[in-house]
Amino acid sequence: MSRAAAHTIVPAESDLLCEGCGYTLNGLPETGNCPECGKPIRESVGSDRVSPPWEAAEPGASALLRTAFQVVFHSTKFYRALATRGDRDPALTFARVQWWLAAIGFGLTFYFHTAWYLSFVGWTNILDVKILIIILPIAIALMYGLLSVTTEIAARLTTWEATYRGIRLPLPVVRRGLYYHAAHYVPVALLAAITVLGYRALLEAEVLQPASATKYLYALCAEVLVAAGYLFKTYWIGMKNMMFANR
Repeated sequence: MSRAAAHTIVPAESDLLCEGCGYTLNGLPETGNCPECGKPIRESVGSDRVSPPWEAAEPGASALLRTAFQVVFHSTKFYRALATRGDRDPALTFARVQWWLAAIGFGLTFYFHTAWYLSFVGWTNILDVKILIIILPIAIALMYGLLSVTTEIAARLTTWEATYRGIRLPLPVVRRGLYYHAAHYVPVALLAAITVLGYRALLEAEVLQPASATKYLYALCAEVLVAAGYLFKTYWIGMKNMMFANR
């Protein structure tokens, strides 16, 4: 990137941007088209952006599930329609629920994978069921903290990068997008937990033998790579569809 790009002026919050290309549309009639990409200006004024079910309806399990379903299975559609300047608190509450759900999955994964590993290498299984009630909640709490801290770091880095490139992505908007992005952690955690617990169950049922450990570890490594790609792709879908939003 050229040095000049670092000094690109970030559009003001009051500027009307084309949602197709980011061109400034100030002063142009809503009945016209963007002179840069031809997108109808009326599609950029923000009237099509609304609050998700979690915010529009009475908060509850139904609204939570519908919103999470939209985020996970219709990410592009969700972020194209998301009102980016909405209230922070409902989005943060949604994220906290998703972080806890994901933390439970990752906590179970960590606990049972560690227990398997210690047993595999011949160590005494210090993660005995008797102390499960102590270790597992600690692992879950640590996973929750890691997810929340990672989200905040990602939000600040995204805003910094956007500002450097002259893109209007203020921190509150990025946070709001990432709070709903938290729903993507849940299927990743669920897959990891199913893999680890399933492998352990198959070992105990003697369907698989200890010699299958290498394939099990390869499977976990592959899941880590796929999960990283999945989380980055869905993150980018969110940011791409919010960076020129006007509402």
